[in-house]
Amino acid sequence: MGRRPWTTLGRDDAGFSLAEAVISIVILGILTALAFSGRSLIDNRRLAGAARDLGTDVRWVEQRARAERRCWRMVFSTAADTYVIEYLAGGVWTVSLGCSGGAWTAYTAAARTLPSRMDLVSTTFTGNVLEVTPFGIPTLPAPTATIVLRSPGGEQRRVIINAGGMVTITR
Repeated sequence: MGRRPWTTLGRDDAGFSLAEAVISIVILGILTALAFSGRSLIDNRRLAGAARDLGTDVRWVEQRARAERRCWRMVFSTAADTYVIEYLAGGVWTVSLGCSGGAWTAYTAAARTLPSRMDLVSTTFTGNVLEVTPFGIPTLPAPTATIVLRSPGGEQRRVIINAGGMVTITR
C-alpha cells in the first residue's frame, strides 16, 4: 500500500506545521515582552509615587516645625527602606547648639516604609537625619541635600531639599 495523496489528509492527522509552531512562539515572545515591560512601568509609577510622598512628608515636617515652633526631624534607614518622623519634646533651639535638650519623640508609633520593591539608596544628610529648626528651615550639611530612591529596574528619583526648604523631585 502506498502513501495517501495530499488531498486525503484530514482531521485525523495530528501535529502542527512548522509555520504554526513558529507563529505560536513569536506570539508567546511578544506577550512575555509586554508582561515584563508592564511590570517595569508599574515599578516606575510606584517609584514616582514614593518620591512624591516623601517630598510631601518633608514639606509637612517643615510646616509642623514652623507652626509649633519646635524642632522636628526625619531619621532615614537605608537598610530597612524606612523613615521615622520625630519632634523634640521639651528641648530648645539655639543658633550655636541647634536642637538640644529634651527627648526626641516619634510622631507615629510605626516607621514609614517605602512601597514594596522600592529601595532607599542613600541620603546626603549627616547620620541620615534631616533636622528642621522651629523656623521650618532644614539644617543641611551643604546648600542642598538629596534622598535617592531606586526601583528594581534601576530607575531613580532624587528628592532634593535646598537650604530654604524647597523640595524638588528629579530623575
